[in-house]
Amino acid sequence: MSKITISQWDENKFSNSQDEWNELLANSNVDQLFLSWEWQYTWWQVFAIPSQMQLCLLVATDDENNLVGIASLYLSTVTAAKFLKVRRLQFIGNCWRTRDTMRTELLDFITLKSRSTEITRSLFEYLRNSKEWDEFIIAGLREDSETYHILSHESALPGCYLRRAESYPSYYLSTKGNFADYLNSLGKNTRLRLFNRRKILESLGRTIFSVDHENIDNNFELLNKLHLMRWGYPAFSKQRLEFNKKVATLLSARNGLCFSKLSVNNSPISIQYNYEISNHVYNIQGGFDDTIHHKLAPGYLHFGYVIERAFNNETTCYDFLAGEGKNTPYKENLTEKKLDIVDMQVIRNKLLKILYTAYELVKTNE
Repeated sequence: MSKITISQWDENKFSNSQDEWNELLANSNVDQLFLSWEWQYTWWQVFAIPSQMQLCLLVATDDENNLVGIASLYLSTVTAAKFLKVRRLQFIGNCWRTRDTMRTELLDFITLKSRSTEITRSLFEYLRNSKEWDEFIIAGLREDSETYHILSHESALPGCYLRRAESYPSYYLSTKGNFADYLNSLGKNTRLRLFNRRKILESLGRTIFSVDHENIDNNFELLNKLHLMRWGYPAFSKQRLEFNKKVATLLSARNGLCFSKLSVNNSPISIQYNYEISNHVYNIQGGFDDTIHHKLAPGYLHFGYVIERAFNNETTCYDFLAGEGKNTPYKENLTEKKLDIVDMQVIRNKLLKILYTAYELVKTNE
C-alpha cells in the first residue's frame, strides 16, 4: 500500500480545489453538505479575519499524488480563562464560543473511504508533531465517527487533556419507506398538526405547496420576513446573509438548493430553506405566519408537505439537524432517530490543562 504524505495548501490552492475536493468528499463517509468545498470555502471567504485567523489546511496524498484526505483547519489566538493566551486550532465552519458565524454541523476529516483509518491516523500524527497549537476544538463531531474513536480510544494525541465540552442530539428521519406508514407511526397530536389539519388550511383558500431552486434574493427576503414575524428578528443578516446567498448560488449550480413554500390564495404563509445533496435533505431554516388560523401550525403543516415529497422521490433522509423549537421539542415529535454529537476540546497547554482539570473537579463535587 502506498505511503500517505501530509502537507498544507495555501489559500490560492484552496480557492481552486473545488472539483478534486468534492470528488474526494463523494468517496468518503462524512457529511456531503457541511464539508463540501462550497460550504467550507465560502465560510472562509466570509467569516475569516486575515489578521486573526491563519489557514491550516492539511491535505493527505498517496505516492501518485492523489488527494486522499483533507483536514480543513485554521489557527487563531484566543484568551482562555480570561487571562491566558492560547493558540486554538479548529475546523473551518466553526468559531467556537467567540463569534457569531454560520452554524456548521458534522465537521470531520475528509478521508478516502477505502483508507479512512490509515489517513485519519496520519492526520493526527501530523497534528501531534506540530508545535503550532495549544488547544484543538473539534465541534459538531459525530460520536460514532472513526475520528472520535481514534481520538478517544487510541490516544491519537497523547499528553493532551480530552474534554467533552458539549454533547447534543441531531435529529433525522429515514424516508426509505412510505409516507402513510410514517404518519401512522406518529402520535395523534403530531399527526393532526402535520397532516390532518390540511383540511382546515384548504378551507381558507387555494392552497399550493411549491418548490423553487432559484430566485435566491426573493426567497431569502421572504424567509427573513416570516422569521421576523415568528421570532422578532430576521433569520439571516449581514455576514450570515452574505454567506447563505453565496452558498445558495454555488450549490444551485449543482441542483442542490431547494426552497419550498406553502401558500394560500397566492400569499406565502411558510417557507423552508433546504439543501438536497446525494438524496439527503438538510433543513437549514424556516419561517412562517402562525396567525393565519388559531388551530393551525403552519410550520408543522409545511414539514408534512416536504416530508411527503421526500418519501415520494429518491430522498433517503430528511435531516432536521440539531437545535430546538421555540415552544416545543418538535423534532422529537417528528422522529425518533438521532445522532449523538459532541464538541471535543483537546488541550495541550499545561496551564490550561490544570485549570480545566480543576474546573471539572469542582463541577463534579457541586
